[in-house]
Amino acid sequence: MARFSFILIVVAAMLALSTAFVPVHSPSHTSTSLFASRVNAKKEKRLRNRDNMRQFKTKRGSSRRRLMKKIASNAARQSEMEFVAKLFQTVEGPKEPEIRDDTRRRR
Repeated sequence: MARFSFILIVVAAMLALSTAFVPVHSPSHTSTSLFASRVNAKKEKRLRNRDNMRQFKTKRGSSRRRLMKKIASNAARQSEMEFVAKLFQTVEGPKEPEIRDDTRRRR
C-alpha cells in the first residue's frame, strides 16, 4: 500500500509539473502575427484602391467615339437650323395686276 501511494504521488507530481510549463497563449495569438496580418491587409487594400482608381480614371485626350459624336451632333444641329430658317423665310408672291379706279372718267 505504501508503494501504491508513492506511485500515486509521483504521478500527481508529474502531472502538476507538466501543466505548469504549458504556455498560456498559443503562438497563433501573439501580437506580432496580428501586426503582420494587418500590414498585409493594408498592402492588399492599397492594391485594390489603385486598381479601382485606374478603372475610373479619365483619359487626357478625347476618344474617337466622342469626337465622332460631336461631329454628328454639329451636323444635325446645322441641318436643323437650315430647316428652321426655311420655315421663317419670307418669299414674295406673284404680283397682282393693279386695278385702276376708272369711276372718275365715266361720269
